[in-house]
Amino acid sequence: MLGVSVLWPGPMEPTERLVVDATAVTDLGIDRILTDIVGEDEYRLRSWFVRPVRDPDTVRYRQEVFADLTDDSVRAVFDEFAAGMRTVRKRLAWRDRLHHPHQRQRWQLGAAADYRDTVARLADALASLPLRSRALTRWREFVTAYVEGPGFDRLATAGRRVEQALGELRYSLRIVGRTLEVAPADAASDYSAAIAKLFSRFGSGVPRPPRQRSEWDDMNQMEEQILDRVAALHPAAFRQLTEFASEYEQFADTDVMTFEREIQFYLTYLAFARRVRGAERAMCLPQLASRATPIHAEDAFDLGLLTRHGRADATVVCNDFRLSGPERVLVVTGPNQGGKTTFARTIGQLVYLAALGCPVPARTACLPLPDRLCTHFERAEQASDPDGRLADELVRIREALETATADSVIVLNESFSATSTADAVRIGRDVLDRIVERGSIAVWVTFFDELARSGPATVSMVAATDPDDPSLRTFRIERRPADDDADAVVLAERFGLTYDLVIDRIASCG
Repeated sequence: MLGVSVLWPGPMEPTERLVVDATAVTDLGIDRILTDIVGEDEYRLRSWFVRPVRDPDTVRYRQEVFADLTDDSVRAVFDEFAAGMRTVRKRLAWRDRLHHPHQRQRWQLGAAADYRDTVARLADALASLPLRSRALTRWREFVTAYVEGPGFDRLATAGRRVEQALGELRYSLRIVGRTLEVAPADAASDYSAAIAKLFSRFGSGVPRPPRQRSEWDDMNQMEEQILDRVAALHPAAFRQLTEFASEYEQFADTDVMTFEREIQFYLTYLAFARRVRGAERAMCLPQLASRATPIHAEDAFDLGLLTRHGRADATVVCNDFRLSGPERVLVVTGPNQGGKTTFARTIGQLVYLAALGCPVPARTACLPLPDRLCTHFERAEQASDPDGRLADELVRIREALETATADSVIVLNESFSATSTADAVRIGRDVLDRIVERGSIAVWVTFFDELARSGPATVSMVAATDPDDPSLRTFRIERRPADDDADAVVLAERFGLTYDLVIDRIASCG
């Protein structure tokens, strides 16, 4: 019987993937986001989260699963399955730490029983769930056939037979001086109730129940010796236990174990989404854009800000953007600390997460599946670089443009600020023309308003300020013409450096 992958729609993983280098992952804050998603990475999920794809069928296949799991009743079934399988793995891990053979075998029997019950409950619960995704409906068919198959039935029957044999064992313990004797169970009366009744005349209450021991406690030497003598008294039952442990050392089906790991891709991401979404923010499954489809998002936000603050209630401003028709480049200008870089990072994160098939941080979105996602962020000058910062920026942008295609997405942040304004504008226009010529989608955060007026392929967006106090940032990025020197005027007024104020001070010094 062939298993069913809930991550890949076909028998082979798609070869076409979104190329994202380590620099872009860092620039866009994706590394922090992935770390927050996978946590300690119990299931080794990071290897999947760093492999975005550009195969539309794979993305839609995963989106269908996410859509099914938005139903709380559906997700609860898989959460219960994951919890049961986690207990199975804990029991097996504990078994491997033990050295007494009968104790190891008993832990294996317990793990097999948990596995049997967990898989059977999953198959039973799936029968009535309203599943629509290809992946989960295929899995339902698979696990139903597996549970009804002869292999699972033999495992369940053998396990129950051994459990019954062990459960019927009875023996007696007798303390004789400094000796503990283990013998077959006798018909001696239990005097516990009579003794408790006798002492109740003197005001004694009901005896306290024995202290509960941890399920994961190991045996001490005395308990091991007792177990050896019990096994000698009941060889048939312990022979069944030994035979079961030998025959079913690897009782878990590999396809079930693979499914347990793959479903965690979805459950782990949804748990992360619930932590960061908050009451005022939404996440959605984006539509996939074609060349003729407008690219847009509404109420998009930067997940990196939430992972950095570590709080779902942190204040994060949502923004919109849209590219339609000939528009290919968003040119973002405005005052410093106004949210421009955060906006650019948000778009990169949206593209990356969409290529994983995951919900993205926006209320609605239509996004491309690019062949490459690259960044060109301003870098601090290195003393060891003999050519200087500008030369390094030019080399990096040349490498990006050489590999860019009409299906690429480029995020630029304050590029070419290491040179004069005139040279930076000239270089910027040349780079912008090459991006437009290739047909790439780009977001460019810049100080140079001239780049926002480069033709029909560019869209000007501006970091807004409070209308009543232009020195206050709203962190809203609005689609409108660049403000030219509006921010410079505000700064000059704040620090008393307007033309009139400077002339007045000069005159007063005369």
